[in-house]
Amino acid sequence: MDVYATTLFLFCGLLSGLMNTLASSGSAITLPIMIFFGVPPSIANATNRLPILVGSTISVYNFQQSKDIIWSKTLSISIPLFLGVIVGTLWTNYIDSTKIQWVLLFAMVFSLLLITTNSRKILKGRSLIKINITIKNRIVFFLIGIWAGLNVLDSAILILFELILGCGFDLTKANPIKNFLLILISFVSLLIFALNGLINWEIGLMMSVGSFFGGYWGSKIAHLENVKKWVYRILIFIILFEIITLVKQLFFRN
Repeated sequence: MDVYATTLFLFCGLLSGLMNTLASSGSAITLPIMIFFGVPPSIANATNRLPILVGSTISVYNFQQSKDIIWSKTLSISIPLFLGVIVGTLWTNYIDSTKIQWVLLFAMVFSLLLITTNSRKILKGRSLIKINITIKNRIVFFLIGIWAGLNVLDSAILILFELILGCGFDLTKANPIKNFLLILISFVSLLIFALNGLINWEIGLMMSVGSFFGGYWGSKIAHLENVKKWVYRILIFIILFEIITLVKQLFFRN
């Protein structure tokens, strides 16, 4: 692989790790780049789990060093999500991609309405003492796990919304939990995809190097007050961009 491609994969991995740590949708950078370089979509979808795993792992390490992760609540969420990811990953080859795009478009429009009408909850949240993970929350995380197993793109947004609007965390406390859950998602699905020979290890490892540094820097600045407001704005931009992209794919293919 030439220097240009190597540099591009490293840089895209870095941006992806930074975005996944601070907000979400780093896959919106890595997936199109891999497909542009001729990687089949199914291989790109599988390979993408490797840089997510690396970036999320280093960010969670830094979050833990700063004692930003509430483990008692995180672990109770992890079990249903873990089971959902297994189901979703095993279903990958049996789900029509167009139907998934329609579901995703509906979810993104709904997410945009939620994020623009609940800014105070997203930036402030409730007291941690009042937060209780309910059966309903666990069911939602199981469904998010299924989605994440099918297609990791946008799963971080869905996790953030359920943590903030469903459970009551603010953005600063939700982000570290989200990154730990991304480790579960990427590890389980990566293992299954690897056993089926669907990983492009050369590209995946290059992006992982970039993602390591992106995750490291992102976790170092994530709890700064001004960063929280910028993350909120970035989330709105990401969702708008993905809605426009999905509309173009569904209605203007020709």
